Amino acid sequence: MKPSSAGSTPESSQPQPRPASAHLPHGELSDPVFPDDAAFVSDKDVRDTPAEVDAAFRAQRGVALAYFLVFLVLVAAFPVLTMTLQWWTEARVFGELSPGFVAAAGGLYLAFAVIGIAAARLSASVESRMLGGQQGLHDEDDASGPAPGATLGTEDPR
Repeated sequence: MKPSSAGSTPESSQPQPRPASAHLPHGELSDPVFPDDAAFVSDKDVRDTPAEVDAAFRAQRGVALAYFLVFLVLVAAFPVLTMTLQWWTEARVFGELSPGFVAAAGGLYLAFAVIGIAAARLSASVESRMLGGQQGLHDEDDASGPAPGATLGTEDPR
């Protein structure tokens, strides 16, 4: 390797991008050209199509809206119950605590924790099912050993 123009670091064997001042035939500035992404992709990498990502986004948005509506109903139920049911504020459950106070003091926190955990698990499940589907195929191939009819010592030329 010979030293670069700076003299302190050796030149890289990777292709360098064209300068930003490089012009296209019609006088337009071009984007820097970097090495092809295929050179950096291994067999284990998964590439999701834009349609798959868009579908996963729409599904995640639906999950978020559904759980938001559940959250909104829980929060809105407290003023409605307070205005419509007398026993919600006048009855006593634990000592001097009303059912509304007990529900607000502990029940909501428990309900919100359950909603949060359920939403997170469903979102993770939706994402794992909708994105990265090709990886599941590779994992199954690796776990099952060589394909039927394959001989030992031969490799896939990909």
